[in-house]
Amino acid sequence: MFEQTPTGLTMRCTIPTPTSLASDTETKSIIAVTEGFLAALSAKSRVDFEKHCVRAGGMTLSPPSPTALRFCTIGSFIEYMTTLEDDIDERIWDPEVKIHEAGNLAAVWAPFRAKINGVVDHVGVELFILHKLHGEWKVTGLADSCRRPTLEEMDME
Repeated sequence: MFEQTPTGLTMRCTIPTPTSLASDTETKSIIAVTEGFLAALSAKSRVDFEKHCVRAGGMTLSPPSPTALRFCTIGSFIEYMTTLEDDIDERIWDPEVKIHEAGNLAAVWAPFRAKINGVVDHVGVELFILHKLHGEWKVTGLADSCRRPTLEEMDME
């Protein structure tokens, strides 16, 4: 709906609050899928990735500056990550979960930190997009924005 204001036309939307519609069980299920995706990353396991995501989904990765944005499918990300020999430990905390009122689309926004071979390498925010397919939540998209850690963040557990 458009509305005339002193500064011109503005669009006004009324959207139900997604978090108020989310059951605790659904929220826990969604978080479990994102944590499962990160566990698959640590294990570098194609089988574990397949449990938690759709290979045809898309990713936008924002490595620390000066590297430019990278775009890929989840499948190509999996193929690349499973070839690495580095120890990868990526964790999220304080996830914000939003679930659409139809119950088939969700998003998880969470800060993260990534340790490579035991050293905090980068920190930032991850955004997981999930869809409910055949009764199960799956990661269908992922985006991140990250930077090099501060000295304080280097000491994070």
